Amino acid sequence: MRRYCLLLALSGAIMLGYGQPSPAIYKAWDKGFTKSLHDTHDMALPAWGPYSDRFNGISHVPAQNDGLRFDVVVQPSFYLRNGVKLGNTQRESGYHPWQATPELSYFSYRYELEWKDRVYCDVSFSKVDEQSRLIRAEFVNNTHNNRSLALNLFSSLMYPYTRRTKAVLPNQAEWIPAATYQSLTDSVRSFNYNLLYNGQLRGQITDDRAVSHTAIATSKHAGQTLNYRFNNDRDLRNAVLLIRYRTDGGRDARLQYMVKGGTSRVLSLKGNKEYTTVTIDLDDAAKSVELTLRTIGDPTVIIDGFALLDNKELSILRFDNEDLKIKPQQLASGLPNAAIIKYDDVQEYYGLIWDDRTADRRVIRDSDPDEALSKFDNLVRSGGARLNSGHIIGNDKGWFENVFSAPIVVRPGQRTSRYAFVVSGKTEAEVSAKLRQFNGQWAKAPIIAGQARTKATMGQVNNAGKSFEFSQQLMAATTLTNLNYPVFAGNGYFKHTTPGKRWSSFYTWDSGFIGLGQTELNLGRALESLNAYTMSESEQSAFLEHGTPLPTQAYLFNELWARTQNVEYLRYFYPRLKRYYGYLNGAESSPTRRLRSGLIQTWDIFYNSGGWDDYSPQVYTHQQKLEPVMAPAVNTAHQIRFAKMLRSAAWQLGLETDIKQYDADIATYSNALQRYAWDEASGYYGYVQHDAEGNAEHILKHSTGANFNMGLDGCSPLIAGMCTPEQQQKIMGHLFNKKELWTDNGITTIDQSAPYYNPLGYWNGRVWMPHQWFFWKTMFDLDQPEKAVQIAQTALNVWKRETDDTYNCWENFDAATGTGGGWHQFGALSSPVLNWFAALYSPGNVTYGFNLWCTEQTFSDQKDAFKGKFKLFSDPYARYAAMLICLNDHYQYKATCNGKPIAMKKVVNGTYIIHLTANQSSTYAITVKRADH
Repeated sequence: MRRYCLLLALSGAIMLGYGQPSPAIYKAWDKGFTKSLHDTHDMALPAWGPYSDRFNGISHVPAQNDGLRFDVVVQPSFYLRNGVKLGNTQRESGYHPWQATPELSYFSYRYELEWKDRVYCDVSFSKVDEQSRLIRAEFVNNTHNNRSLALNLFSSLMYPYTRRTKAVLPNQAEWIPAATYQSLTDSVRSFNYNLLYNGQLRGQITDDRAVSHTAIATSKHAGQTLNYRFNNDRDLRNAVLLIRYRTDGGRDARLQYMVKGGTSRVLSLKGNKEYTTVTIDLDDAAKSVELTLRTIGDPTVIIDGFALLDNKELSILRFDNEDLKIKPQQLASGLPNAAIIKYDDVQEYYGLIWDDRTADRRVIRDSDPDEALSKFDNLVRSGGARLNSGHIIGNDKGWFENVFSAPIVVRPGQRTSRYAFVVSGKTEAEVSAKLRQFNGQWAKAPIIAGQARTKATMGQVNNAGKSFEFSQQLMAATTLTNLNYPVFAGNGYFKHTTPGKRWSSFYTWDSGFIGLGQTELNLGRALESLNAYTMSESEQSAFLEHGTPLPTQAYLFNELWARTQNVEYLRYFYPRLKRYYGYLNGAESSPTRRLRSGLIQTWDIFYNSGGWDDYSPQVYTHQQKLEPVMAPAVNTAHQIRFAKMLRSAAWQLGLETDIKQYDADIATYSNALQRYAWDEASGYYGYVQHDAEGNAEHILKHSTGANFNMGLDGCSPLIAGMCTPEQQQKIMGHLFNKKELWTDNGITTIDQSAPYYNPLGYWNGRVWMPHQWFFWKTMFDLDQPEKAVQIAQTALNVWKRETDDTYNCWENFDAATGTGGGWHQFGALSSPVLNWFAALYSPGNVTYGFNLWCTEQTFSDQKDAFKGKFKLFSDPYARYAAMLICLNDHYQYKATCNGKPIAMKKVVNGTYIIHLTANQSSTYAITVKRADH
C-alpha cells in the first residue's frame, strides 16, 4: 500500500500523512528547516506520548503508522474501594494535566484522591531513550490518618475501526486502495471541490467494510473522471483487473472505462448493498497499466480497491472478515516483575517492568476496565504474586493486561512512589535486554524523573506575575498534552493537537488559537500547527477545514513572523496562506463571494460564522433559512485584516503585484461594510439581508426594532482597521461599557442591554477568550494600550481564580459570576491567556498590533535590553500605534526611537508602554536599555 502512496506523492495528487517534520524544529529553525514540512501534516512528536482518546496515560504509535495505538493506562486509587473512576479522557474523572515539556520528554498529571490535595498521586512520564519511558506514581498523604492506596497499570492495543476485511491475495499480488488515484476531476464542481472536509480526498469516504477502511464514492453526475496507474511488476500475460465495489441502495450502475491504448467501454455493475467484485480483462498487460473511469449519470458506486491478477488467480482471491487481534502473545521475560507482549498486527514488541515484585498480574477481558473494576471482588489482591493466573471477565470484548499493586500504605504527612518502565523494541531480545537493564536501575528512577521534570519548569517571570504562574503552568500542560492519535486525513494517520481530548478530530479556528498559545511555549509546536492547516498548490484543498472557517491561521502566520523574522519561513508559508486567503476571497470553488454587495458569506462551508454557536442573529438566520441572502460582518472584517497581514508579508518579499491586489480587496470589502452594514443608530455593524439577486436590502433587526447584531460580530470591523474615528469611539464605548459588553470578568459575546441577551446561553451570556484576543491586539493599533492591558489583566485574574480553585482549564466563564464552565481540560480558544501572561510578565516579549511589521528584533541574554526595527502600515484613520515591552524587572529603562528619546510608561515593574506616531517613512528603530547604561 505504501508503494502506491509514494507514486501519488510524486504526482502531488493527495494530502499525505506519511513522514514527520524533523524534531529539530523544537530547538532551532536552522537553514533548510522547512524541507521536512513538505508533504506532511503530521507532528514531529515522538512515538511515546499522551495520545489516547479513551483513558489517561501514555501511548505508543507503532512504526507502521496505520492507526493502531498501544495504550498504557495508569490509575492510582484507594485500596478495597471502588469510588475512584478510571481516568477517562471523555469526562471529568479526577485527574489534571500538571506539567509538560513541548517535545514530551516529560509530562505529568495530578490525580486527586481526596479533594483538595488531601490525598493525591502525581503520575509522570519521563523519557529514558527513544524506545523507553519511566512511569512514576508519587502518592502524597496530607491528612492526619493513614491511607491505604493502590496502583493499576493497564495496557491494550487500540484499533481505529471496529471491524476488518482482509484481501487474501496470490503470492506477490498487492491490494490497491481506490483512494490512491492519480487524479479525480468532476464535471459538476460544488463549493467543496477545493475544500474537502477534514482533509479528505475528493470522493473519499470512511468505510469499515472496505479493506483499507476508506473508499471512493463516485458522483451521480455524468463526467466525473478517475485516473489510476498500476504497476505490472509480475509481468502478467493473461491479466485481469479486479474491482471490489458496492452500489448506492443496491441499484444497478454503469461506469465508462478505458485502459490506455484501448477503446472506451461500458462496465456494467450489478447492484449490491454489500461489496462484490467485477473484472476487466487486460490480456497482455503493459508494465504500467493506466485506467480511466468515468461516470455516466448512474447511481453512486463505492469502490473499495483493485487487484492486478492473472486470470487463473481469480479463484484464489477471497475477502475474509477478520476479528481484531486484541489478545497479545505473552512471552517469557525471565523476571517475576516484568512482562513482554507481542501483538500480531504490530511490528514492535512491548515490555513493562515494575518495582513492586508482589504486584498481581491480571487480564481484564472487557472493553471498559472501569466497568470490570467497579465490582468489589476485583479490587482485592490475591495475596501474593501471580503470573497470568487471574482473568477478570467482563463483556469479553476487550483485552487489558493489568498490573495491580496494593496496598500502598502512606503515613500522615508522608509520600511514597512506585515506578515502572515501559519499552518498545524491534525484537523480543531487544526488549528483554532493556527490561533486565532497568531492573538493576531502580535506584536511578527518582533521579531520571527529577531531571526530566526540571525541563518542564516555567521560564523567567517578573515578580508581578509570580501569583499567576501556577494557573499558567496548568494551561501550558493542558495545551501541550491535548493530543490524539490517530486522526485520519487523505490516506494517512496523524498525531494532532485537539481543543480537548473529547474531540478526536481537526478543528480549524480552534487550532489557530492553539498555535498562538504555543508561540509562548515552543515555536516548533506552533509551526507544525500552522503547517497542518495550510496547503500547497498541489494539494486538493485550499486549507484543512473542520468547523468555523474564521482564518485564525493568518494570525498565527503573522505572529510567528513577529517572533522570528525568518525569511525561509515566510517564503514557505506565504503561498500557503495566500491560497487560504484566495479561497475565502472567492477563488477556486469557493462560495464566499455570491453576493453583489461584496460582503463575504461562509454559511456553505459551516453553519458557524465566528465560532459562536448560539450567537443570536446567526441562530435566527438558520431558523428562518436565510443563509443564501444573509451576510454577517465578521467574515468580511477578518478578510480585510487577512489581506492587510498578507500585504505586509508581500512587502517583505517584494511582491508588488500581490500588494496591488490586496489593496483592491481591502477597498472593496471596506466600502461594502461601510455602505451596507454600519448602523448609525445603534453604533454597531449589522447582519445585512439581501434580495434573491444578491443585492443588499437592509440591516437585520430584532422584532423589537433593535439591531440584531449588538455583539462581537457587530464590533468586528474595528479589528479590520477600517472604522472612522466616530465609529471607533462608538464601538469602543460598547466594548468597555459595563452595561453593554464589558463585565467584571471580561468582554461578553452579546450586549447585555440587547433584548436577545441570554445569561443562560453557551456563548450568549458567557465570556470567552478568543475574540477578546483580536480586540486586545487591535487596541495597540488604535493607540489604546491601556485598554489592551485592561483586557489582558482581567482575563488573567479570572483564569487564575478559576484554575487555582478547580485545577481545571475552562472553556468559558459566566459573565455575571466568572464561574468556569464547558470542557474542563480545554486549550484552544482559552489559549490567549498564555499570550496575555507572556506580554505582561515574561521578560523578552514585545507586543504590538496588526499594523506594525517587525523587520528585526533582539533582546539581550539577561532581557535587560532590546533593539528592534518596525514598519507601520497605518490604517486610513489611524496614523499611530503602541507597543508593550516586557523586560527584566530588576532595572529601570530608557528608550529611543530613530535615535531620539521616547517616553516609556510603566505598567508594572519591567513592563512598559511605548507610543508611536506616524513619520514620513513609517519606519521605527526602537532601542531600550537600562537607565544606568
